[in-house]
Amino acid sequence: MNNSAMERTCTQDDAGGPGVDGPQSPERDRLQMATADLPQRPQAPARLASRFEWRRLAIVCALLAISGGGRYVRDWQFASLSRENESPPFALSEFPLQIGTWQAKPGSEQPLEPEIARIAGASDHVIRTYVDSSTGNTADVMIIYGLAAGVWPHTPEICYPASGLAARSEAELVEVPLPGSPGQSATFRRQVFGRGGDQREVYYSFRNAGQWAVDMESRWKSFRYHPGMFKIQVQHPYSGDNGGRAIEALLAKIADAIDHHSPGGG
Repeated sequence: MNNSAMERTCTQDDAGGPGVDGPQSPERDRLQMATADLPQRPQAPARLASRFEWRRLAIVCALLAISGGGRYVRDWQFASLSRENESPPFALSEFPLQIGTWQAKPGSEQPLEPEIARIAGASDHVIRTYVDSSTGNTADVMIIYGLAAGVWPHTPEICYPASGLAARSEAELVEVPLPGSPGQSATFRRQVFGRGGDQREVYYSFRNAGQWAVDMESRWKSFRYHPGMFKIQVQHPYSGDNGGRAIEALLAKIADAIDHHSPGGG
């Protein structure tokens, strides 16, 4: 197309000829009229969709922030409880030297080595030998206090065999009535361990959340709310006699004395 033809085409478009902006043909008018009443498909504006996505993201972030904040508060509360319960409600060195007919043997008190106390989870402890004035029987008494998570895993059925003392009897649970709390009892685990001719009958129990029990593994969830724990462990020479009854009476008095000084505590 030469320059003259191009000029004629442009002139026709500008003058209303068959160009883009010129008059429409009858066929085009009829097509527009035929389609004028057809429903148009609605389309959501991109800006509205974008705003919806931002709102949803903001809600998710807010929920995560609330959840994380609540968890932080709970963890802070549990940590505070643990700090408050690191020490016993009374110094175990003040535990009575006289328990019924049982009297602490002078010079028998001995501390755990610091590393052993740490492993046992003990923030305080006392170990003494008591003698029954009515029979002459002796019993080694160990009382430990510490945070539950560190105290409960250390039991005679684990520690004694590791020290060369084999189990000589089946373990059994013993319910010891508490004279200071009518209708209540403390559950102790009893078992005999020995090496050669040396045999020892061993009892133990834990106090957590105001209850004396042995099966602490099933109660671990309560440790966050009740972090403090007492442990009583008593052993005495075993020769097959019925000296266990006297020991169980001693256990009842020890548990009673701890309960008396720890109302509602660990």
